[in-house]
Amino acid sequence: MSAPEISRKDLHEGRRNQLIDAALSLFAEKGYENATIKDLAEACGVAAGLVYHYFESKEDLLLSVFERHGFAAEMERVLLPAFDRPASEVLLEVVHSYYDLLVERESFMRMIIRESMTNPQLEERWTTMCNTGVQTLARYLAARVAAGELRAHDTEISARMLTHPVVVLRLTGGSVAQLSSIVDCLLEGINKKSGQG
Repeated sequence: MSAPEISRKDLHEGRRNQLIDAALSLFAEKGYENATIKDLAEACGVAAGLVYHYFESKEDLLLSVFERHGFAAEMERVLLPAFDRPASEVLLEVVHSYYDLLVERESFMRMIIRESMTNPQLEERWTTMCNTGVQTLARYLAARVAAGELRAHDTEISARMLTHPVVVLRLTGGSVAQLSSIVDCLLEGINKKSGQG
């Protein structure tokens, strides 16, 4: 492949990503229904017809925003600590890292929470991403059960009890200081010592 062909490909990909990034900002600010292709074109300084060169429809653009800005890999990295480290040390680090990730992806979170309520395809992708994160953390908790640190329990439920309140805390303006209370409450229930009586 010649250099000019590579440059055209890079230019095409760069323009597509520019449109996706601008769409994320628009959808987060105005909502998917209220944001128009004309708004997007104006924000990017291009003709509206160009948007349809890159995306078949507005919904195709929305799903492309999810593909580019979804953070499954980052979520998995945050929610999968080293299996040999004790939960009493790790879980507070996990919730802080997860919270920081949600702050970093605030525009995406605003968009996805609103739009997944009415778009089945987006809801399915968002649910899959969340469930993958939950299962990742559940595997870590299961390893700590096997190590004898935590009592036997449904680790997927514990993973949900840890991750879901972090999302709610972020969305409702709760204090970062409350993260430690979330971890303490969970550990009180699943710590092996508290399970013996």
